[in-house]
Amino acid sequence: MKKLILFFSCTGVSLSMLAQMTQANEPTVGQNSTMFTCETTTDPQANLTGSGITWNFSNLVGLNGQTKVIECIDPSTTPAASYYTSSTKAFNIQGSLTNYFNSTAANRVSQGFVFEEPSFGTVLAVFNTNEQTTVQYPFAFGNSLTDNFSGSLSFDFNGQAQNPTCTGNSYAQIDGSGTLQLPQGTTLNNVIRYKVTDTIFTQVIFIVPIDIELVRTQYEYYDLANGNLPVFIHTNVKLQQAGGGAPLADQTVVLSSIEPTNFASLEDMNPVEVGVYPNPTSDFIYLSNLTGQDQVELVDAMGNQLIVSNGMNSIDVHEIASGSYFLRITRPDQTMIKPIIIK
Repeated sequence: MKKLILFFSCTGVSLSMLAQMTQANEPTVGQNSTMFTCETTTDPQANLTGSGITWNFSNLVGLNGQTKVIECIDPSTTPAASYYTSSTKAFNIQGSLTNYFNSTAANRVSQGFVFEEPSFGTVLAVFNTNEQTTVQYPFAFGNSLTDNFSGSLSFDFNGQAQNPTCTGNSYAQIDGSGTLQLPQGTTLNNVIRYKVTDTIFTQVIFIVPIDIELVRTQYEYYDLANGNLPVFIHTNVKLQQAGGGAPLADQTVVLSSIEPTNFASLEDMNPVEVGVYPNPTSDFIYLSNLTGQDQVELVDAMGNQLIVSNGMNSIDVHEIASGSYFLRITRPDQTMIKPIIIK
């Protein structure tokens, strides 16, 4: 069924004024929307930019009615409240990302975020040295913003608590305006797309220091004439070694305010976790629940590829020196990282 987005009256306000982000049309605390979770392989249509664009997501594949709530919440009510005392709002994507911020009539500023990642657990980023400016108001098609920020991170890596400092840069823009087509024949006009790409640089200790980066690319589509929450979101977060390469972790969330009429199979919806045993090991690594499309790599702490195995259920490590390594398991829409110790 269709879900209503929160509405406000726009009587006497021109469409050109509504097709821009301002402090006046920010979400307010308490506003929320139930969004339908869609297939993670959905094309973000990154190259469809400009004025008068049509973004066609009418054939979205849903995950059998699964939903997530997006909401603007009071930061003081969250478990991480003590880290974000200057924040006045937090934008939460259920089970994924919570961004903490405050704003003035001139800009919106982020104090950090909490990111839920299956491989690494909870990643808490606090921009307490230099906050991140994400929007300069008014923000309309053709506007862009570059900013640098810094602070600290907190997360577990290979079972070890990590609390490194971090630096980062971000680029935000309204990269398109036009028509958004969603399932059930839904067409929304005068939509703008807000895109933000931010990269956080830090270092973790795993035998030797490793430089890593957390890269988020997020698209938010707004029908500001009819509501001030996004009507469609495509976000991807990668955790990888600095400079790129195959990610250590890769998470994509696609959310639509309109329920898709096409659905993925139960098998596609619930990918089976790969088992790795024994750990530690001295001769063979055995893997369970692999598919024919899985690529398995044994890499060292610096990310150097030592062994590649496609769909094989065992890996011979007799000739690998004792130490700590990673198994990187890559699927078409998912990357998993498994620490492994070779004796």
